[in-house]
Amino acid sequence: MVDTNRLKGLIVNAGFSQRTFAQYIGMNKDTFNLKINNKSDFKTGEIVKICDALKIVESSDKVEIFLHKTSQKCNA
Repeated sequence: MVDTNRLKGLIVNAGFSQRTFAQYIGMNKDTFNLKINNKSDFKTGEIVKICDALKIVESSDKVEIFLHKTSQKCNA
């Protein structure tokens, strides 16, 4: 799952709206919305474009953003 809050924050900090960012990376705004909200998965090439556009270079950052795991509550 994508860390939606972190990715949205990076987009805003880079001076984009979600709509303008989708256009910048060559993606339909509706498709981008589905993917950023975890209703569809980003493809590898799309992740590369996003990381290039937002200057995300550290592998650990990429993993934390695009392979984010939500915490699970224990029913003990």
